[in-house]
Amino acid sequence: MKNIKWPQLSLSERMKLMEPPAGPAIPVVIDSDTFNEIDDQIAIAWAMLHPQKIDLQALYAAPFTNSFFGKENTHVYVKDAQQGMLLSFDEMHRVIKKVPHKNTPDIFKGSTQYLKNREKPETSPATVDLIERALRCEGTLQVLSIAAPTNVANALCLEPEIIHKIHVTWLGGNSFNWKDNQEFNLMQDVAASRVLFDSGVALTQIPCFGVANTLASSVPELQYYFANTSTIGKYIADIAPNCPWIGFASRKVIWDIATVGYILAPDWFTAEFHASPLINDNFSWSFDNRRHPVRVIQFIERDELFRDLFRKIIDADNQ
Repeated sequence: MKNIKWPQLSLSERMKLMEPPAGPAIPVVIDSDTFNEIDDQIAIAWAMLHPQKIDLQALYAAPFTNSFFGKENTHVYVKDAQQGMLLSFDEMHRVIKKVPHKNTPDIFKGSTQYLKNREKPETSPATVDLIERALRCEGTLQVLSIAAPTNVANALCLEPEIIHKIHVTWLGGNSFNWKDNQEFNLMQDVAASRVLFDSGVALTQIPCFGVANTLASSVPELQYYFANTSTIGKYIADIAPNCPWIGFASRKVIWDIATVGYILAPDWFTAEFHASPLINDNFSWSFDNRRHPVRVIQFIERDELFRDLFRKIIDADNQ
């Protein structure tokens, strides 16, 4: 494995990069496996519907596979990472066409495979753009990663100097006191997930089970609020039943909206700082208090977040 010399941030530099974003037109990019479920589409649309707060500059299509769930538990069976990335790339184009906007985010194809090791990171249109966009950003570029962090990790390995310019908010892994750490985004690309925690990049982690799973809705609720509303609202209502694992009396967690919510209103979130954890080979966490600090979300004000989200989607065509 390549011994990359990661830039060393002082504590003051790290805290400045990790300051909760404030002010208008916060520069944001979203790295997303958009076709995998229905939460990515909602997250992207919600970010676009807050143009005064969020300057959504680019979307990066992330690879994904879902074959280990079995064909009966997927809406589209994907066993190749490149296929998942291309499906997400196409879905991004469909979503942005359904959201009124003045400035269209650029869309880039991402990695065609998961990160094998740090010695051979993959260059893709997404990594090239992320590196260039970060280096020319006047302030801190907010990188919202709502997928396996393959694209982000590849960019960090290709150009470690972007550590001085970005803050990554990653939805991935489970809370430290959860019964296990078998979480989709982390498990798909463990090597990339380790880069996030090992590189020293300014990082806010939003754990899935134990934290983000409070962001639950249901197919009937989504259809009740969104059907016959805006163009994007109708689309969400139409695709909501496509997730076959949502059964009778079950809820659907809209995981990925958490990252957008943190940009919009950090006061909806309770967080703590922890030494950056280590990911063991069995996916469990280990801890070494000598490592650099990361912010870890502990609690989310679910109803505050959903009220804003639902109103924006319902009224999207009137923006």
